[in-house]
Amino acid sequence: MSSSGTVYLLHFDRPYKHARHYIGWTPGDLTRRLRQHRNGTGARLLQVITAAGIDFVVARVWNGGRNLERSLKNRGGASRSCPLCGVTPRVTGWEPADHDHPAPGDTSTLYAINLVAATCACNRIITVAADLLATASFTCGDCHQPVVPLTRDAQGERHALTV
Repeated sequence: MSSSGTVYLLHFDRPYKHARHYIGWTPGDLTRRLRQHRNGTGARLLQVITAAGIDFVVARVWNGGRNLERSLKNRGGASRSCPLCGVTPRVTGWEPADHDHPAPGDTSTLYAINLVAATCACNRIITVAADLLATASFTCGDCHQPVVPLTRDAQGERHALTV
């Protein structure tokens, strides 16, 4: 089994039957693999949720190979590794955002995710959960530069948000 690549956790905007997450692995470019999933040429579960109109977002990534992917899948309960489900991963700089938590049994906003466009020095545009981007540091796996949110100007053009 391969020992290098990227293992990723996808969080679905809403559940599909029992599934709320997908764990996958790619030996190369994660952006290319996500494009395959969105185009329906990736994993079968992602084909099905895309056909059902369910979107997904990358919730977490690990450096690792198929052994790590298999270990995470065999462990089960992907929500226990998902920061969007309330889990705080051991990431430097992670500060959970303050949210008003819904009352027990209220699921009206449980799966609402605020997504933002972000980019890096490679000029790739990715979609990231706003809470994660605002509270954790991300670097691109290819150019190793910070991932920063994009904003739109009055003409609708995207610009990297700089501090």
